[in-house]
Amino acid sequence: MDISYFQKINNTYKSKSRQETDLYLLNRHVDECFADTIDYHVVKRNGKPFELLIIKDTDNNTFKKKIKSRPSEPFNLGDYIEWNNQIWLVTLVNTDDKTYHSGYMYLCTVPLRWQNSEGKIIERYVFAEDYTKYSNGVTGNNTITIGDNQYGLTLPVDDETKKLKRDMRFPMDFDDSEQPDIYKLTNRKVKLSDNQYFGRGGTMVVTMSFDAFNTNEDKKVVMENGQEVWICNYNNSATPLPPTPPEPDETTDLRCVISGNTNLKNGYYRKFTATFMDTDENAVDWQSVDYQWNIKSDFDVKQTITDNKITISVNDENLIGGSFLVQIVVGEAVLSEVKVNIVE
Repeated sequence: MDISYFQKINNTYKSKSRQETDLYLLNRHVDECFADTIDYHVVKRNGKPFELLIIKDTDNNTFKKKIKSRPSEPFNLGDYIEWNNQIWLVTLVNTDDKTYHSGYMYLCTVPLRWQNSEGKIIERYVFAEDYTKYSNGVTGNNTITIGDNQYGLTLPVDDETKKLKRDMRFPMDFDDSEQPDIYKLTNRKVKLSDNQYFGRGGTMVVTMSFDAFNTNEDKKVVMENGQEVWICNYNNSATPLPPTPPEPDETTDLRCVISGNTNLKNGYYRKFTATFMDTDENAVDWQSVDYQWNIKSDFDVKQTITDNKITISVNDENLIGGSFLVQIVVGEAVLSEVKVNIVE
């Protein structure tokens, strides 16, 4: 049959082949009959109305649903789907989208909350799995820390979640707990499911390991919607978090980096070194700088200063879980500072 005649009788003038014409007809049929099934639902995708087919999976996993959308309306990895008074996360997208757009979504059961560098409370709902059996710990100095009471969390990749780093702490308990269970981020996998390079979103997986509650830094705060929630390492000041030194002004063209391990074992010593440079990143002799070391703390921290180095120690088991600041001060300005955590 002549392709032009076939295009004419099927009103598919934009197609270039019989295959494209057949595909166009199929998609048109799919689009016309999309709502004619019991699996059809109008949901919210990232807060906006969206049409989906939500299909029970063959393995009877109630936390997992197969989804399909119209040929002209794709969804992406990391999309939030609000359906059945629940929040679901799209974790798999089939990029072979000749007809339906298809994939899978998993039920989110955990709200993950933290305070960002501007002081704003961030909330993301995540799909949670028990990772304790996998013993996903951290390694260092040839010693393996075996995973204990661990969660694996899947969450979308966005501007806020990209900033999540190891050793950040999160409450994972009931909001009305008097002293909630705290978990620390010990591992992150950001490239296991990443379709961002061709515009289809992405998800990441982070491992959370059980940590200690800190009465000085973990606070219950009120969110904008009036809900009371726990936030780790909460700072109620207007200063960005974590504390960042001010940019050099016209009175000083110095920059400073304080280097050293920021985990201080109780009863042990830790050394920090101050390195100075100008705004062009050229090294500046520390002996030519009129500066001071400063310890900002509510408790006693032993310190010894030698050249451009400071050695500090804390010997009090009651302070485990606490923290303090080590600063370089020039005049009245804090040129640089690091937060030191006291650990066992």
